[in-house]
Amino acid sequence: MGKTDMGGEYKKCVTLINKWGLHAKTAFAFAKEAMKYESVITVEKDKKRADGKRMDDLLMLCAGCGDTLVITAVGEDGEKALSGLATVVSSGFGEE
Repeated sequence: MGKTDMGGEYKKCVTLINKWGLHAKTAFAFAKEAMKYESVITVEKDKKRADGKRMDDLLMLCAGCGDTLVITAVGEDGEKALSGLATVVSSGFGEE
């Protein structure tokens, strides 16, 4: 984690625990949370990278239950963004 002109760069690995992984509803929930922050947010899985604020990009990751995602947030509120996004993922997006 280093400093950039835009603020800090923060990374966190999260594992999808909900049954169906990233689908329309969960990708929307992730992007909605990401939009709350000024930071640039990217999500990576198996060398594929997505804009964390774009639902369609997130769906292209084809991430399922048990997959690990690397979330990167660059900006002044990056640490707060990672915390909020990790909470959404670790809660299983509110799915049962």
